[in-house]
Amino acid sequence: MADPVVKRGGGWIAFAGIILILAGFLDIVNGLWALDHQDAPVDSLFFKNNLEAWGWFYLIVGIIVVVAGFAVFNRSPWAVTVSVIVALLGAITNMFWVFYQPVASIVLIVIYVMVMYALVVYGGADDA
Repeated sequence: MADPVVKRGGGWIAFAGIILILAGFLDIVNGLWALDHQDAPVDSLFFKNNLEAWGWFYLIVGIIVVVAGFAVFNRSPWAVTVSVIVALLGAITNMFWVFYQPVASIVLIVIYVMVMYALVVYGGADDA
C-alpha cells in the first residue's frame, strides 16, 4: 500500500480556497441584491446613485473570485496571483471601514492577510 502524497501547506491552501469561494459567493449575493434593488437611493463615491452598476461590478468580481478560489486548490499560478490581488484589495478596503466597524474590519483584515500568507508561501507548484 503506497503512502498518499501530502502536499506542503495543504491546510493553508484549503483555508485560502474556502475563504475565497465564500467571499466570492457573498459578492455574488450582494451583486444580485443590488440588481434587484436598483431603484433604491444610494450615495456612494463611485457610480453616483447607480446601484445597477454596483450590482454588475460585484456580480462579475464575485464570479472571478469563486473561479479563482476553486483554481487555488490546484495551485494554478494565475489563480494564486488573482487571489493575492483580491485579498490585498479586500484588506485595503477594510482599512477604510475600521473607524465605523472596528471589530469586523480588523477580523476581515486578519483573514485577508492569512489568505495572502497561505498563497504566497504555499501557493506555488510543489516540488515534492
